[in-house]
Amino acid sequence: MATALWTGSLSLGMVVVPVRVYPAIRKKSVRFHELDRSGRRVRHVRVSEPVMEFETGSRSAQVRAPEPRIESARWHAEPAPAAADAPDHEVSFDQIRKGFEVEPGRYVSMTREEVTALAPERSRVIDVEQFVDVSAVDPIYFESRYYVVPDREWSSPFQVLRQAMAAADRMAIAWFTLRSRRYLSAIRPFGDVMLLTTMVHADEIAAANFWTPNADAVPTEKELSMARLLIDTLAGPFEPERYPDEHRERVLRALEEKSPGTAAASVAPSPTRVLDLMAALEASVKAAKAARAGHDRQAKAPRKRARGA
Repeated sequence: MATALWTGSLSLGMVVVPVRVYPAIRKKSVRFHELDRSGRRVRHVRVSEPVMEFETGSRSAQVRAPEPRIESARWHAEPAPAAADAPDHEVSFDQIRKGFEVEPGRYVSMTREEVTALAPERSRVIDVEQFVDVSAVDPIYFESRYYVVPDREWSSPFQVLRQAMAAADRMAIAWFTLRSRRYLSAIRPFGDVMLLTTMVHADEIAAANFWTPNADAVPTEKELSMARLLIDTLAGPFEPERYPDEHRERVLRALEEKSPGTAAASVAPSPTRVLDLMAALEASVKAAKAARAGHDRQAKAPRKRARGA
């Protein structure tokens, strides 16, 4: 039985439904620990950065290495510092402050207590601000996902809200406080429960202000028609089980076999030249149709065998 990550209530105006929040994603990446040659775990420690001194003409200054980057500067280590400040001296947790770099080598520091005091107030309420069309929010805003499940005795009002939102094809935009951070989030129906997705803010989206070659080029009707034919040929329902993490599976097989060999690297397809666009599209359509036919045959095979049995 899964353990709830957060408990509280979902608030929509005057409607308040007690809910629990569960992680919706469990990443399955293969993680390695660091070992020494004898097979013992290697641990990392916090150490102070060494203080360096640089000279430029008649002036000298002290900064934290390796900033500032001055081409003509002559760097040399400062005389051995006191034991407490030695670069190989482990720094205890209570001695560490938070530092924000305002310019290379210059920080504004705050204590952990000062940072904690600025954290949002703890809240056990998911505050819904508005409802929007599901298609109105671009996926670029979506971040982490969580299941929202009602308390058992509140299942009925929860299902009323879920079914009403599904019928309207709307999702809620809400505020959700988890641990020490307040998240903008989107909540939408998902099966028999709801899915809460934390979102990035508008000013966190990187501007697409890079140069795109031939951005104003106008394709021919024939090229567009063939491209649309390729898209339609490859179109179909989304089946996530068709796309396993092949890299993770290779790593797990290698670990299971205790093999030192490395998996063969896949070869990236070469970019399509503009002059070959039509030929590439036509070939892609043929290949897509063949692959689609093969996939359909594989999907039907188990059913045929089942009827024969």
